[in-house]
Amino acid sequence: MGTDMQPDMTTLRDEVAAAMHELAALLPADAPVTIEDDLVTTRLTAYLTLLADAGRVMNLTSDANPRVVLSRHVRDSFAPLLVGLTAPRQLLDIGSGGGFPAIPLALAWRDTSVTMTESIAKKARFLQDAVQSLPLTNARVVHGRVEDPTTRLPRRAFDMVTVRGVARVATVFDYAEPLLAAPGGTLVLWKGERDLAELTSPDLDTKLRHAHCTVSVRRYTLPGVERNANLVILEMT
Repeated sequence: MGTDMQPDMTTLRDEVAAAMHELAALLPADAPVTIEDDLVTTRLTAYLTLLADAGRVMNLTSDANPRVVLSRHVRDSFAPLLVGLTAPRQLLDIGSGGGFPAIPLALAWRDTSVTMTESIAKKARFLQDAVQSLPLTNARVVHGRVEDPTTRLPRRAFDMVTVRGVARVATVFDYAEPLLAAPGGTLVLWKGERDLAELTSPDLDTKLRHAHCTVSVRRYTLPGVERNANLVILEMT
């Protein structure tokens, strides 16, 4: 079977299990979670199948092939675990799209209440279908923009806010800051090496000082990927 062909369900499940086993070996020794048990493997396999099916009628990812999604998106979604971040009580994911990183994190952090926000209606419907069919009893979907009062997201309620997207750090911080618990709330951003230059922006520095927020960068490496990737961590103090 060529690598461009979608695997059957049994093959896909085996590939998910192997990927999770490989990632689990990289978690900190004291990590209080597992990502390689039967529940994670089964539900991730079902999730990848849902994405592939939905990808035939809508654009949720650049490539809906389950192998590509597993390699590029699912594994990367577990980066907070790889760098040793602890599970929050309340997690908000902004612009969840096809469900990254929120759905993999909801499977790993089963005691965390996960709120996914998505402004595009068809994507929000897909996320809601995924929550119901997998099922994810610790997750919910909010259709709307986080800055829109009609979404009714509670202020200062979230221990962690995640964003795996392309928006600038200062812009995302404006959206997330009113929603982050203070002190202790953490904004987690997936950023490439070139994006780190944004952290030297005077505008961002002013925002962070005014909000009493510190910033750090944690690098991680995925198996089979030569380049390092980065999580930018902004913490309310």
